[in-house]
This record gives sequence, structure tokens and C-alpha cells, in this order.
Amino acid sequence: MNELGDVLDDLLDRTRATRRVPALSAAVGRGGEVVWTGVAAAPWAGGPTAGGPTAGGPTAEHAFRIGSVTKPMVAVAVLRLVSEGAVALADPIGRHLPDAPAPDATIRHLLTHTSGLQAEFPGPWWERHGGPTWDELTASGVEQLWDPGERYHYSNPGFAVLGRLIEVVRGGAWDKVLRDELWEPLGMTATGRVPVGPSVRGYAVHPEADLVHDEPVADYRAAGPAGEVWSTPSDLVRFGMWLVGGEADRDAGEAVLPLELRRHLAVPRAVVDDAGPAGGPWATAHGLGVRVRQDGAVRTVGHGGSVPGFTADLRADAGTGDVVAVCGSSTGGFGDGTALLAAFQGDGTPLVRPVPEERPAARPQGSEGLTGTWYWGPVPFVVRVDAAGRVDLRSENSGGRGTVFDVVGGELRGVDGGYWLGERLRVVRADGAPVALDIGTFHFTRSPYDPGTAVPGGVDGAGWHRPGPTG
Repeated sequence: MNELGDVLDDLLDRTRATRRVPALSAAVGRGGEVVWTGVAAAPWAGGPTAGGPTAGGPTAEHAFRIGSVTKPMVAVAVLRLVSEGAVALADPIGRHLPDAPAPDATIRHLLTHTSGLQAEFPGPWWERHGGPTWDELTASGVEQLWDPGERYHYSNPGFAVLGRLIEVVRGGAWDKVLRDELWEPLGMTATGRVPVGPSVRGYAVHPEADLVHDEPVADYRAAGPAGEVWSTPSDLVRFGMWLVGGEADRDAGEAVLPLELRRHLAVPRAVVDDAGPAGGPWATAHGLGVRVRQDGAVRTVGHGGSVPGFTADLRADAGTGDVVAVCGSSTGGFGDGTALLAAFQGDGTPLVRPVPEERPAARPQGSEGLTGTWYWGPVPFVVRVDAAGRVDLRSENSGGRGTVFDVVGGELRGVDGGYWLGERLRVVRADGAPVALDIGTFHFTRSPYDPGTAVPGGVDGAGWHRPGPTG
């Protein structure tokens, strides 16, 4: 493993530098064992979320917030209820939670993001501001944009509903259920709703300067099942090996959920068609709480995760059982684990995928005052307005999200392509001029985290600042 370990170490170092991520931590697994771990970090990007950096910087034992990689864990707890006959995938959620949004959607619809529920929670950007209580969620007017089963539309509220289902049926907090029924049996001792050991601080990194901005760690409350868990890459690898039947202790794995049901999780059920108006091939589908990706001849099962300050990726090769997990401490992200898995499996894929060159953005112009660059945290997007007044929002330097908005019922709604299809775009004005965009509750500004606007969760008291020994 020494020579291959050097290759993986080099990959991690180069990716961290190229993507300008304060800290990256990764692990790979094979044959039921974690066979490599690596950490790459800027000298200042040390330890915990409170108390300042630790001597020597983060280690493989430091936890990161893993965002939506929480979701497949919640799905496992739901499938355990199904296996016991406590609920059925075909049950309308209203049968078990009469106050739930979209009560006619089934548990299967919620797991596959086909319930029709909106993408985010009503109110300020919950990932920075904090999530609602269950009572607040049910009173907030969560929209059902489509009939259940009509189309795939990623929904964080849908997994809050599933977390509530677990709590009602089990009679205890969703994270305690996961600890008792999943994390402890699989030896995931570093995983929890809050850090159970050392953890890293999450940052936004300025897109045009060597400056950072501390990100808040908000309490997600009822939204927690959508993305609140902390973990390490090694623990995620253990989970990934178990997902595809590659765990070392087969008896313990079967006790959590039989392999037949784990394979049921990974059946592709809903196409993830986020290509946008330009179209193009799709290679990702959603199973029951897991993403199924087809990268050439390799099919992987797992999930990605993103919350302010952190991104994560888990990919398990369904054919070989090889698993990779990567966690990073930057809002802007590091890409994904594809290249790391390819390097581990030795197919010659380049170690670092080049970052696509950013095309020059049109500066603000025109009567609408909307065109030009807007920032979702530190991530640049470009807005163009066509002759018909349709607003095209596109991430041009990362191949990311893009949606076209048009007037529907007197307001701007996503009408074509991507994550914000069906979602509302609201222009925030000051003295008649646009100063912020609220897109599905996410806050976009003309400069990264513009303190002159009402940034949900607030801004770093130090502003954008040069990183140093205290972060």
C-alpha cells in the first residue's frame, strides 16, 4: 500500500491546493477494512470548531459536518421500520404523521425525492440561520410543487418528515435511534449529531483573494435529518462498505439490515435530471435515500453533502465493494471522490481534475439591474436576462447548478432545469436597486456575504480576513 498510499496522498495535497480548501480528509476501504487515510491541510486550518486550532493541525480522527450524507443513514432507519412491519413504503405519510406536509405522499416518495415538496425550508436560509422545530415546520407552509410521483425534486423538508417518522414510531430522538441501530453496531464511533471527538472548523474561502470567513454552526432542530451529522472519512467508509455488502463482520451487518434490503435501497428509481436548459446526458439516479451514479463502467452508491463550511462525498463501488469518502472544510467544496476512487483502483484517471476556467461575467446592466455576478456565499453565479425577461442563473466556473426563471402567477419561478425548478426567486431591493436575491431561501449577494444585506446566520465579526494561527 506504500506506493499507492503515496499516490493518494499526492492526490489529496494537489486537490486541496487546487480547490483552495483549508482542510481535506479522506479514507478508502477494501475487503471490509479501512486501508488508507490521509489529511491535507493549510498550516492554519487546525482543529476544533471551538477553542482554536490544535497543535499539528487536523488528523484522521477529526470530524467534519457531512451535510446530506446524513440522508442515507436516515433511510436505513426507515428501512428497518419497514423490515419490522411498523410502516410500509407505500403508506401515505399522513397515516403516521397527520400534521406532515404533503400527507398524500408515500414514504417511498419521500425517500426518492419524488414527494413534490419544495427543496428548502420556508424562512431564512436554514443551513446558516438554523432550522425550524417540528411545529414551526408544519406551520410554515411548506409548498408541494408537484403531485407525488410526478418528478424528481430534491427536498430537504422531505427528510425532516422522515426523521419525525422515526421519532414517532421509535419514541426517541432520530439521532439516538441512528446511534443505537446503525452507528454503534457498525463501529462508527466518531459519528454523531454533534461532534463526539475532535472536529474541524468550517470556512468560506474568498473566490478572488486569500481571505477566509468563519461559517456558523447552526442548530438544525427538526431539519437535522436532512444534514446535521458529523463524521470522519473512516466512519463513512465503514458505512459505505456495509451499504454494498462489503463489511468485515457479516453477522453484525445482517443484524442492522439484511443485504437484500440494502440492495433494495440502491435500486435506481428516479432520474436526477439537473442538466438545465442546455440538456445533456444524465448519469445519476436516486434510490431509497441514496444516490446511484454511473461513472463509465463503475456504478457507485452513496451521497454527497454540503452545508456552509463543509462538503463531503461518499462513493461505494457496487461491483467491487471498494469505498472512498472525502470531507472538506470549505463552503466552496472540493469536487467529489471520483478521482480518488479511480486512483485507488488504478485506472489512470488524472489525480486532480482541472477547475473549469471561469468565463467573464457580464457586469450589471439594463433596466432590471439583475445581470452580472451574484455570490451564493463565496460561490459565483452569473445572471443573464433575455429579451422576454426570463432570468437565467448559472454557475459558470464549477459546472454546478443552473435554472431559468420566468413570471408564473405574478412571481418569478424556476421553469427550466436544475435544482431550483419550481422554486421562487425574490429580488431584495434597497433604494430601488437589487442588493440581494432570495432563491428558494438561499441568499445571493453582489459580493461574497455582503454585510450590507441581511445574511441569514450573520457574518463573521472579523469580516473577510487573512487566515492565521487562530484561523
